[in-house]
Amino acid sequence: MTALLLARPEADAPNREARRAAARTRARMGMVPASTGIGAPGTQPAPADLARSPMSAGPGGQGASAIPFTRGSALATMQDALLSSTVLTAGAQVQVQLQTNAFLAYVVTDWVMTTAGNSANVAFSADGPWNVIAKIQLDDPAGQSIITPITGYQLFLLNKYLPDTGCRFDPQLDPNYSATTGTGATGGSFSFRLVLPIEHRARDAFGALNNSAANQRYLVTLTTISSYVGTTGIYSTAPTSAGTLTCQFSQWYWTAPPAAITTAQGSVPVAQTPAGLGSVGFVRYERHNEVSGGGSPMIQMNNVGDYISSLIFVDRNSSNARQSTDWPSPFSWWVNDFQVHQLFSNVWLRRMARAYRYTAAIGSAGGLDTGVYILPALNDGLFDYVDNYAPANQYLATDATTKLQIRGSTWGSTASYLEVLTRLLRPVSGAALFS
Repeated sequence: MTALLLARPEADAPNREARRAAARTRARMGMVPASTGIGAPGTQPAPADLARSPMSAGPGGQGASAIPFTRGSALATMQDALLSSTVLTAGAQVQVQLQTNAFLAYVVTDWVMTTAGNSANVAFSADGPWNVIAKIQLDDPAGQSIITPITGYQLFLLNKYLPDTGCRFDPQLDPNYSATTGTGATGGSFSFRLVLPIEHRARDAFGALNNSAANQRYLVTLTTISSYVGTTGIYSTAPTSAGTLTCQFSQWYWTAPPAAITTAQGSVPVAQTPAGLGSVGFVRYERHNEVSGGGSPMIQMNNVGDYISSLIFVDRNSSNARQSTDWPSPFSWWVNDFQVHQLFSNVWLRRMARAYRYTAAIGSAGGLDTGVYILPALNDGLFDYVDNYAPANQYLATDATTKLQIRGSTWGSTASYLEVLTRLLRPVSGAALFS
C-alpha cells in the first residue's frame, strides 16, 4: 500500500505536465485578440462577414440595413427658365419659380453678356462682372428667405468659399468663364456660372429640400444692375454701347428612390429621404457702419440662433471699393466674452490660402480676394483643408443669447463699412448634422 502511494505521483507526472502545457497554451492564446479585419492582431484571417454588405440580405431584406438615400436616388438636372435679353434689361426685376421634382440640391445660373461694335478700351470693375446682379434671393413656398437678398459679388464669394454642395470652387476657373477687355468689337462681353447654395453636404444629401408639391414652389427673385454701361457698375471703362444679357436657370435635384432594390440575393429597402430631411441652410447678410473712420469699435454680429458653418468678412471704403489696408491686424474675435482668435493679417491670409488651396496672386483667378477674410477653423474639416464631405467638427453653435463680437481691433481711417455673410444651418437633429 505504501509503495503504491509513493508510486502514484511519479506515474501521474506525464499527465500533470500535459495539463501544465495546455494551461500555458491557453494563456498565450488569451493574450492575442481575435482578428477583426485588415491590420488587426491575430494569426488567422478574419472570417468573411457578409452581413456588412447591403446586398447580402436574405429574402425580404432581413439581416441588412436600408440602402442609403444617395445610392438609391439619382442626382438629376432640369432647366427652370431661360431669361432672354428682352426680359433682362438694365434695372429689371425678374422672378423665377423653380419646378417641382423631389428633393432640391442647388440651382445653377449661367449668365452671358454679349456686346458688339465696341471701340472703347474696356476694363472691368473690381466686383465685375458678378455685380451685373444687383440683388438676388431665394424664398421658400411660405415666403421665408433661405438666401437673403445679396449682390452678385456676394454670391460669387459664397461660391468660392463655402464648402456646400456645388460651391468651394473659384468661378473664375470655370471653363465657360470669360471677361473680354480691350478695344475689340466684343469688348465688355462676359459669361459666368454662379450657384445658389441649398444642400449643405453631398455625401448624404444633408440640407436638400423637399420640393414635391406642385402648388408650393420655391421662388428666385433677381434685380439686374441699373446700367450696363455705367462706369460705377460692371466696368471701370465701359464698352461703346450696352450689351444684351441672358441667363439660364437650372437645378440639380435628387429623384425619389425606389422603395427597395431586388437582386438574386433578395430585396433590400432604400432610405426614402435625404439625411435629416427638414434641415435648412440659410444665408444671411449684415452691414456694420461702426468701422467708418477707423478706430476700435465694438461690433456685435446680429445673425445668430443656429449652427454657423461659415463667416465671410468684406472691408470696404467710402467708394464701396474692397480694401485690405485698413483691415485690423490683429483682428480680435470674441464668443460670449471669451477671445477665441487674435489674428494677424499675414497669418490669416496664409491660413486661408492653405485651407482653400487658392495660391495664385491675390485678386487673380485661383487666388484670394482683396479685402475678403474667412473666419478660420469653422469649416476646415479633418485635414486642414476646406471640403464638402467632412463632419461638422468646428461649427459654431449659437442661440439668441450668443454674443459674437469683434472688439479690441483697430481699423484704418479710410474704412467705411464691414460686410458679413453668414451661413447658418438649422438641423432637425444633432445626429443629422454630425453624422
